Amino acid sequence: MLIYNIDRELAGIAKIKMPGDPALLPLMNRIIGFSKCRSDDKVVVTRHRTPGYGGAILDTLVIEPACHTGKLPCMVLYHGGAFVLKASFAHHRMAKLYASSLPCRVLYTDYRLAPEYPFPVPAEDCYCTYKWALDHFDGAPVIIAGDSAGGALALAVSLMARDRGLRMPDAELLVYPVTDRRMETDSMKKYVDTPVFDAKLSKMMWDAYLGHRQPERIEYASPLEAASFARFPPTYIEAAQFDALHDEGVLLYQKLKAQGISAELHEVKGACHGFETAIKSNLLKACMERRVDWLRFTLNKVDKEA
Repeated sequence: MLIYNIDRELAGIAKIKMPGDPALLPLMNRIIGFSKCRSDDKVVVTRHRTPGYGGAILDTLVIEPACHTGKLPCMVLYHGGAFVLKASFAHHRMAKLYASSLPCRVLYTDYRLAPEYPFPVPAEDCYCTYKWALDHFDGAPVIIAGDSAGGALALAVSLMARDRGLRMPDAELLVYPVTDRRMETDSMKKYVDTPVFDAKLSKMMWDAYLGHRQPERIEYASPLEAASFARFPPTYIEAAQFDALHDEGVLLYQKLKAQGISAELHEVKGACHGFETAIKSNLLKACMERRVDWLRFTLNKVDKEA
């Protein structure tokens, strides 16, 4: 086993590993399901029933800053979890942090999960939530965001919105995003035993989400295979240093820049996948400050150009 120089503040999560046995997923999701996102002194959380793919009804949270008046941007945020796990307590805390820090209104949907609902159901559910956000918060600046598998879903929704003639988001924010089912990058070959998530778990993820299916619009599952990112909004990407997904974020950044899309890439040194779980770490605090600064700058530029 390789020894990784992971930031000492991540020592707790460095001992965690996502289960690799699909048979354990129902139990994991039952446990995760006990985590509830509730209002507190900083945010107000309301629950909505919103349309999903094929006539389904989804549970969607709207998280707003408790003490704020005036126009708010809207962030449509998709959680990670390898397409197979529910949003965790850490995901809820991150959503609240965005709502209070930017500040903004955060939409957080309980999209359906693989393997029971493989591609395209999760991506199409997320697209339906994005449409619902546009319908209900018309005129507000829109951010689309996601971590890990949620990053793949955010990219899929942007591609779908462009291809289907829907309004594009004003900014895209991706944290250690999943982008490529082919698993051919150097980091995917190197990081086979990293904490939280590794190349072996990536294979399990893709088997559950896509299996042996070869859909016509493969880029909606594997965004790096998109021929074009034309009309994409400014995009912010973070890649964790010790992460099998590291190079997928880098390659996405390079592809966006090559096609003239405004993009910013940050490698988070000393970090493994899932570092957002360390909610009180100085490492995450620095990342959040940088993300919020970028979002404010980007949305202010959009507002001036409107």
